[in-house]
Amino acid sequence: MGDLLLLCGRAASPAATPAGAVAFVAADGPDDRLLWWEPAPDPRPAGAVSYRALLRLGAESVAAPFLYTVEQDAAPEHEAELNAWYAEEHLPRLGAVPGVLSARRFAAVDAATTPRYLAAYRLAARAVFESPAWIEARETPWTLRARGFFRNARRTMRRMEGSAA
Repeated sequence: MGDLLLLCGRAASPAATPAGAVAFVAADGPDDRLLWWEPAPDPRPAGAVSYRALLRLGAESVAAPFLYTVEQDAAPEHEAELNAWYAEEHLPRLGAVPGVLSARRFAAVDAATTPRYLAAYRLAARAVFESPAWIEARETPWTLRARGFFRNARRTMRRMEGSAA
């Protein structure tokens, strides 16, 4: 199993959250739940996806009321540059923004999973995502080029289930 296990979709109710999982709901669509296990349990729940960590920045033990995720694939000819951009520039810059508790990037263990990559930013407040420091950190020439490599991109802001949005 990988370092992280995710189960995403429409789940019954907050009471249905399995042991060991942290539940998040899409900030603008609370019917869509994401269950996050770390470390991944064995056996894994049906339909869950295993990920291995590529890069970790920040404190993992601090509760984070918001989780911003970016999922994407890349064409094979751009994958190496996309991975370098995340590791050398993007994740470190966003991880240093005040209010970002951690910034992490994962790759799906099963190569058939799409999107294959997941970047996860644990935020102290939703406003961090719109702050001048966040905007400045993500506006670089390399970022503009790397965004063109994204395929099947999904961006979602989630809040911890039960926390105030």
